[in-house]
Amino acid sequence: MSLALLVLAVDARAQGESICTEGRIASIEIRSHRVFGESENGVMSKFYDAANWLHVETRESVIRRELLFREGDCYEALRLEESERLLRGFTFIQSASVEATRRRDGNYDVTVDTQDDWSLRIDPRLELGSGSPVAGITVAEQNIVGTGKALEFLFITRPGREDVGGAFFNPQFLGSRWDAGALAVRTEPGWVLRETLGYPFVGLVGRWAVFEDVLYGDRWFGYFVGDHEDRYELVLPLRQVAVQFGGALRVMAAPRGRATKLGSYGLTLSYERLDYGDAFPHDSATAAALNLSGEQAAALDDIVLKPRETVRLNLVMGIRGLDFVRKRGMSTLQATEDIAIGATADLVLGLASRAFGSSDSHVLAALDLYGGSRIRGNWFSLLRANVEARRDYEARDWQDIFGAVQWTNIWQLSPGRTIVLEGRWSAGRETSVPFQLTLGGPWGLAGFAPHRYPGGARAVVRLEDRFVLGSMGRLADVGVVAFVDGGRMWANQALFGVNSGLRGSAGLGFILATPSGSPVSYRLQAALPIDHRTKLSDLVFALRIEGPLRLERAAVDPQLLRSRDSALPTAARHLK
Repeated sequence: MSLALLVLAVDARAQGESICTEGRIASIEIRSHRVFGESENGVMSKFYDAANWLHVETRESVIRRELLFREGDCYEALRLEESERLLRGFTFIQSASVEATRRRDGNYDVTVDTQDDWSLRIDPRLELGSGSPVAGITVAEQNIVGTGKALEFLFITRPGREDVGGAFFNPQFLGSRWDAGALAVRTEPGWVLRETLGYPFVGLVGRWAVFEDVLYGDRWFGYFVGDHEDRYELVLPLRQVAVQFGGALRVMAAPRGRATKLGSYGLTLSYERLDYGDAFPHDSATAAALNLSGEQAAALDDIVLKPRETVRLNLVMGIRGLDFVRKRGMSTLQATEDIAIGATADLVLGLASRAFGSSDSHVLAALDLYGGSRIRGNWFSLLRANVEARRDYEARDWQDIFGAVQWTNIWQLSPGRTIVLEGRWSAGRETSVPFQLTLGGPWGLAGFAPHRYPGGARAVVRLEDRFVLGSMGRLADVGVVAFVDGGRMWANQALFGVNSGLRGSAGLGFILATPSGSPVSYRLQAALPIDHRTKLSDLVFALRIEGPLRLERAAVDPQLLRSRDSALPTAARHLK
């Protein structure tokens, strides 16, 4: 760490002594606006004044600390563009712009203009219909007294169990660029506790990143058995302990074209221990009580889940050539978004050995790819794919093979209408950890409840037509959406897996974003299966909160994360 700080200090001194061919930054002015801006005379002016009074404005020091330049620095257009994008990435900032005006002496005056978003967010979680109700609520203050710190409380209830807890996150720990976070959730079998501290790559100009992450978790892994009326859920208690730390360095290629080309390399050291309870494996009483079929009862005896303890050294490498296109109202109603154009590739190679104290000896390999292109005009095509597998070099076989692909096409036909065509595929094979996918739910078909059609490989296609109805002054944007989706599930060796055949659903939704221009929206939708036997009671309602599409960073399949090696998403979150 001290070596990295020394390098930064040398770079800063060298920059100060260099000649700035494009001039220097002479001044920086911060203009921060409240949620509803300045009040004007009108019917809603008193409401806007009251809402602004309730909201604590983001402090100037928080905004200034995120800038990648200071007074006296050499002018670099990339640093201004990245500062603007980083500011827009905060959930409590609705919009941000960074503009430079050149003086007669060749230097620049920079104006940073931001507008706050609601920092108090209530995120309802609701899935109703076809049984298996899932409900809950998350209440988060994402900008405590204007400091950028976030505090969150959550309550989620499912049949037979509840989760209650909270989390804290500080993106500017001790007034620096370090991120610090903590989470504590009380689950039915115990507690989930997590602490993390990291210095991430700062936009496309950051040259180093380090982190440490500690996790202790007692949780259930639910297996669905059967489908619809004959559905059962068997829960397996598991305990996970994971510790990881590491870092990476970046190098920048010579400028060529608009894309910023970077290469990164680093190392992480990870420790993970998985222990399983005795809730249902090899339990004939469980099988009898649930009236499981002979085939389903036999599947219980096929479960091979051995406790695992792994100490692994991981090599992390990545290349990326990205440019960001700023567009309005693509995956949101009317917010300004940054769409990643270009390509990235990230590779992780991990080595675990009994000599390190691991329960087995294996090589872990994982590849994560992203590609984004602008086909023409306002038509963007984005692709994300990842695959991982463990090679046991004693047994000489591959285990825990997981893969996921998401291909999203967005057409903005007009400022008020957007078409989305999306395809997704996820699968797992030769698993030695708990694993199961389902065809229904937010990751699958909207007209089927989350428990429907369990299996091991899922393919889904979705077509969505979204209309912006208009704005209610500065209060909110309102939109509607019509969608249709189709897909299928394959058993693919998954426990209690079924082959669903081709299924489909269709539905309508209502979208609300407040205030007007906010990148965060609430979506209430209703969907029905496409089937001649469909009844009104099969209607599935869902209410959830959505943000802008950032496929270059988002998890391709959140349901698959339950089974993936914990070291991979942790390293990706800090070292991409």
